[in-house]
Amino acid sequence: MNVATISADARLKQVLWVLVPAISVVVATEFIVIGLLPLIANDLGISLAEAGRLTGLFALSAAVAGPGLTLLGSRWSPRSVLVFTLLLYSVGNTVMASSSNFSVLLTTRIIQGAMLPAFVSVGAAAVASLAMPDQRGRALANANLGFVIGVLVALPAGAALAKWGNWRLPFVLLSLFSLVAAAVTWGRYPNYRVPEIPSIALPLNLLRNALFLGHLLLSVLLFASMFAAYTFLAAWLDGYLNLSGSQIALTLLLFSAIGLMGNSVAARVADRAPVVATVASAAALVVAVNLAGAFHNVLPVIAVLLVIWSVAHTAGVTLSQVRVTMAGGQAPAFAMTMNLSCANLGIAIGAFCGGWAIDRGGVAAIGWVPAIFGALATILCIVLARAGLVRNHRCIE
Repeated sequence: MNVATISADARLKQVLWVLVPAISVVVATEFIVIGLLPLIANDLGISLAEAGRLTGLFALSAAVAGPGLTLLGSRWSPRSVLVFTLLLYSVGNTVMASSSNFSVLLTTRIIQGAMLPAFVSVGAAAVASLAMPDQRGRALANANLGFVIGVLVALPAGAALAKWGNWRLPFVLLSLFSLVAAAVTWGRYPNYRVPEIPSIALPLNLLRNALFLGHLLLSVLLFASMFAAYTFLAAWLDGYLNLSGSQIALTLLLFSAIGLMGNSVAARVADRAPVVATVASAAALVVAVNLAGAFHNVLPVIAVLLVIWSVAHTAGVTLSQVRVTMAGGQAPAFAMTMNLSCANLGIAIGAFCGGWAIDRGGVAAIGWVPAIFGALATILCIVLARAGLVRNHRCIE
């Protein structure tokens, strides 16, 4: 290993040590609401589906505004983008903790959502540029650990903290964590520009590439499938299994801890067959969710199915991030932000459709919406394969 390689490896480790916890804080801000939806709905006197807009509109904002803000942020150093976003999130979480006006809360979530793709994308671009070519998938999966931690820890942490006070306490802590993360990022994150090609030509070429667009559409369908159920997991545990508040918090904590295994599984296959593994994880999740509804009165079976659900969910998130970023080739930041936008579009679609189904069929209807989107994702993968797109692209060989 030469000096340049050692230097790049050391730099990569430094970036990961700073980036993973920072991403965790930002992503937790998006998903903390999921574990608080019943409490927010009750406190503000709104329906569960209406409270779900706090998740859906955050995701929709990320989908619509994310790409443009990422391209705008490419004019700044990555450290500046990261610190600015963390400070913005700190202010936003303070508003969430103090306001009772639902319109103000929605506006705050929309602003925060718009900055999420730019934040995660500049970090992914730094990781992709520092990693060796044959280790890029694993490095991106390691960086995605922050995303996974933020998604999985947000649910139990929000539910547990809310038991000590009310649903606002988690946002107070997230505001403080955002400030700490901003200070650490400013002091420890390397202040340099990622060698991303500045021309707009490359991103535009990607958007004309059928394979890349297929990857993006696949992310929309997969995230819609995953989050149609995951958005209402706390409500499902409450209404379907009749668990107490403390039991729900403990179940969500175990769900999150087990889910970390999914990131490890994804890292092992990220450089070899991410599309096949992604579809497999989506299929496992759909089966687990629907069987959990069928066997809700058999606790040992429910426990096994929740383990499968958790591992499959985490693996699907990680594999989708890696899959599209690698497909982006020399424009990893743009590819990542497009994937995050599409993923958040899928989250918004899943949250709205899941809420619609639950409003009409109760929490027992949590499984059929993920099944529909999962089936569409599988069909899309088959179509791409038959067109020769999957077989001829390195990232999914």
